[in-house]
Amino acid sequence: MKKAIHYWELAAMRGDAKARNNLGVFENEEGSVDRALKHFMIAVTDGDYRSLQSIKGLYLDGLTTKDEYAKALRSYQAYLNEIKSDQRDTAAATNGYKYYESAV
Repeated sequence: MKKAIHYWELAAMRGDAKARNNLGVFENEEGSVDRALKHFMIAVTDGDYRSLQSIKGLYLDGLTTKDEYAKALRSYQAYLNEIKSDQRDTAAATNGYKYYESAV
């Protein structure tokens, strides 16, 4: 596990949102909710839907505030707005593919 964490940290420093989510999951399991929330928030900013769901779970469990969850929702929406393009929407509709997860 120590080796996995090391590589997740390296990947997260290079901007890998999935690695950042993995670090958040690990920190949450270790009981460090504040550190987990920080990792999840960074990953949400990079469009990681699983991190958004993790923050929602923390909120529903009473481990984070409504404001922090709302901030995560705004960050995820900003990411979706940033990647939105007519070409991407057309290609996705043609293939029946959805390139994002709905936050609601």
